[in-house]
Amino acid sequence: MVVRYLRGSAPAIVCLFSAQAAYAELTAQDVWSDWRDYLGSSGYEVSASEQMLGDTLTISDMTLSLAVPEEDMIISIVIPSMGLRENSDGTVSGQLPSPLPIRFAVAEPGDEAEVQGELVLTHTGTVMMISGSPDNMTYKHSSDQMEMAIGNVVVEGDLIPESLYRGRITMTDWAGTTTMVNGDLRDFDQNYSVGSMTYDIAFDDPGSEDRGEFQGTLQQVAVSGTGRIPNDMDPSDMSSMLKSGFAVDGKISFESGNSTVQGTGDGESFSATSSSQGGSLAVSMDASNLSYDVGGKGLAVSVTTDALPFPVSFELAETLFKLAVPVAKSDEEQNFAFGLTLGDFVMSDMIWSLFDPGGTLPRDPATIAIDVNGKAKVFVDLMDPESAGALAGYGARPGELNALSLNNLLVSAVGARLSGAGDFTFDNTDLETFDGFPRPIGAIELQLDGANTLIDSLITMGIVRNEDAMGARMMMGMLAVPGDGPDSLKSRVEMNEQGHILANGQRIQ
Repeated sequence: MVVRYLRGSAPAIVCLFSAQAAYAELTAQDVWSDWRDYLGSSGYEVSASEQMLGDTLTISDMTLSLAVPEEDMIISIVIPSMGLRENSDGTVSGQLPSPLPIRFAVAEPGDEAEVQGELVLTHTGTVMMISGSPDNMTYKHSSDQMEMAIGNVVVEGDLIPESLYRGRITMTDWAGTTTMVNGDLRDFDQNYSVGSMTYDIAFDDPGSEDRGEFQGTLQQVAVSGTGRIPNDMDPSDMSSMLKSGFAVDGKISFESGNSTVQGTGDGESFSATSSSQGGSLAVSMDASNLSYDVGGKGLAVSVTTDALPFPVSFELAETLFKLAVPVAKSDEEQNFAFGLTLGDFVMSDMIWSLFDPGGTLPRDPATIAIDVNGKAKVFVDLMDPESAGALAGYGARPGELNALSLNNLLVSAVGARLSGAGDFTFDNTDLETFDGFPRPIGAIELQLDGANTLIDSLITMGIVRNEDAMGARMMMGMLAVPGDGPDSLKSRVEMNEQGHILANGQRIQ
């Protein structure tokens, strides 16, 4: 429900609190009418009182209601007051009072609200300038400081004491622009920056001992995005939105951050601190493709809990996750990609001492990395729940794998290092040779360094017995040949058109 609500709320946030300037004649009523049309086409019911006095249009008790049929509930937001002032140069200035209590409520249709409360917006040095024409508006927005805090909260008619919760997000030096072009689809292009963003959230469950506090700061936050939004869409039906032309390509990044967490859960106390030297999240989605790209650097984490007699700490120099998949049905091959990197992982000596108290194993930073891409066919629209569900009900395949390239494989830890790369194609007419999996054709080159030294260390530690080690060494001897170094092995594993598997030219299956 939360994901659907946030997705549906995005148009409201973009429309209400964005802003730049190209000098053309624009009226306050032009801006307000566009907001109403936009929000209405996004699934909201919009109502408000309007009063034009002089050059200013005042909008009072603006109510946005969004039905969420899947959850059998209605979410409503009420903004008490805002103004749109017409300027002599043809631009319009947005005016938001400070403080501005924004009321919200969640209820089942026809019933009183189960949860209601308010978010209080305060701000200083705020400028919102709207310019352009009715079909091409640019919003320019800047604030020295903006803060959103949770106010009164009522659950099933009972006012929750403020001592049981708090929530506050503060942003400084917020500035950016959003351009909206309205045609057959609504195109948007936005760029924002925030000097710093801090959050402070806490809760205390009166029915148990559970409580928690979360604080953190992000420095130099940047948000950018482009996209197309249908003029009439149902935010709860992603498949329909995509088919109507919905598309988005956005990125958020920060240069550094830190956080602290502490509390009690299930009778045990815990606390954690973390810091980061930066990170980013990029998302791209349209009717054909979906991709995520998440990265971070310089992550350090320390955790203390009653379950352990010492703190647990670790560091990661680099983290990376990327995924790009086709989501639309097509008879043509489509590209996909996957990548994962956990680079230079280092854990504290206290953790090492649990299983290696004598310091037998090398404690070099560990790395796991994999990078693959390929081609596949998709037999069903994956973003359409009905189509995907019907296919699963019949046990049919959602698609077929046609080609796969292993661009990089790296596992490096405790003195050993495995690396590899290779390419394969797949014969989907043969699902018998490999028990229902399409027959692969291709080869992979592998290299293993430091394996024998690692086995010797595990024997010394008593983790591996001599007879088990002998079997492992015999297997390596069968599948690999000596590499370039003193403790190095390499192997070329091939799968041919006859369904045979060969290691360095010797058939093993």
